[in-house]
Amino acid sequence: MKHKNQLNTKSYFIDRSGKLSASYMFYQMQDIAWEHANILGFGFDKLAEDKQFWVLSRLLVKITRYPLWGENFTLETWSRGTDGFYGYRDFNFVDKEGKSIVQATSSWLVINSETKRIVRLNDFRDFPKYEESVFNKNAGKVKSPVNDEQLQFTMVRFNEIDINQHFNTGRYIERIIDSYDFDFHKKNEIAEYEINFLKEGLPSDKLAVKKQYLDNNNHLCSVVRESDGMDLIKARLVWKSI
Repeated sequence: MKHKNQLNTKSYFIDRSGKLSASYMFYQMQDIAWEHANILGFGFDKLAEDKQFWVLSRLLVKITRYPLWGENFTLETWSRGTDGFYGYRDFNFVDKEGKSIVQATSSWLVINSETKRIVRLNDFRDFPKYEESVFNKNAGKVKSPVNDEQLQFTMVRFNEIDINQHFNTGRYIERIIDSYDFDFHKKNEIAEYEINFLKEGLPSDKLAVKKQYLDNNNHLCSVVRESDGMDLIKARLVWKSI
């Protein structure tokens, strides 16, 4: 019931400090999730036959340390079953010494591409379940940031659109990380983040990042759409000093 990939931190996956970037860490989780779903018979092509697709709804990631440039590690994932609507999936990054260095839990929905309605997962035959849980809880609800400062909106870029013609989930993480300046990143790195993915971003949108600093290390962020002022995602970030 577990699916594992042996991975290596490539040069084009690292940030300026020589560590696996937070966004590429997410892309690796996204990729192995799609790969495992395909093996289990619930992959992109299979769902597309019924005009359905997976969307990530919630994600909680805790990082003990980041893999270094050239480091070999194992990424494992498994399905924790469904409550009827959400499909739950956990992830574990394991170094060559067998230590867990990154763990995550995620909550997914299946959407009908024509009606935009949620498809009940308990209608899926033999939906897989494995009892192990990295946190013994699911990703939770994140509060909206409060900030009255004027936002700087920019157009969605070509490379930010995914195969479903929506704003790519991982690009939200990049937008948030890029909203912090170089001096901040020199002194801090993300130790934990929790994200709620709420609405679809489209190629015609203009987006901005809103932030609220609860204290030096705990921040709330959202990606806001200019046309209606809606939060497309909400994120809780925990930073630690480098």
